[in-house]
Amino acid sequence: MKRVTSEDFKELQRMARGYCRAVDSTRSRKRMDGSATAVRNGSAPYGTDDVSDDVTQDAVLIFAKRLREIIATCEVAALWVATREPSAWQYVRRDGETIVVTRKTLQYWAVRDAAARNGYRLDAKAGVAETPPSVQLGPYLSGLSETIFRAAWGDGSTYPALRTILGIAEKAADLGRAGVMGRAAQEMYGGPLNSSSKVQRTKDIALREWRSLTESLDAVREDLVYRGAAAQEVD
Repeated sequence: MKRVTSEDFKELQRMARGYCRAVDSTRSRKRMDGSATAVRNGSAPYGTDDVSDDVTQDAVLIFAKRLREIIATCEVAALWVATREPSAWQYVRRDGETIVVTRKTLQYWAVRDAAARNGYRLDAKAGVAETPPSVQLGPYLSGLSETIFRAAWGDGSTYPALRTILGIAEKAADLGRAGVMGRAAQEMYGGPLNSSSKVQRTKDIALREWRSLTESLDAVREDLVYRGAAAQEVD
């Protein structure tokens, strides 16, 4: 557990909430509502509070175990420039293919497995969480594009600049004349419209957030591709 940082915990919590909301959106019965009590045979197997809290707690433990195993068994693929600490590792999957994984990848895997323990499966239809569907990868991913985004995006709180920019862009009748970046900078930092320093600051932050979001999207998508292919092989 000593390798799990406060940032890891925040990211796992964010992913858990986004993941559970994504699953809820595919089901008529929702449990990720802050008062989730699903009783089965006199007990509440999913917890008596928001199920994403249970998922977060399990995910932290799974992440800590996986991170320890990765560090001990996998070759380092990249280092952080500032600290020279490993930022990515070469991981050999069960099918023999080597992929590069980061903390973000391990966090997503931990949330996915923790969610499954609590009755949540992103790739399962309602009521059949234990049975992986037989799918064709193209239509499968196309149909889950919104789900993939929601799992990575969560409630958007991790990406405040992108959320502000998208909110303004959605209301604009003409993006070319809307001055989206200037309005976003003013909304976030106040002051005069189109302040060059604040617009640049907003752009820099949005770029960092976009890179982080892209990494999360890649982790979710790659996992679904692998699991979809595995389902086809089983069928």
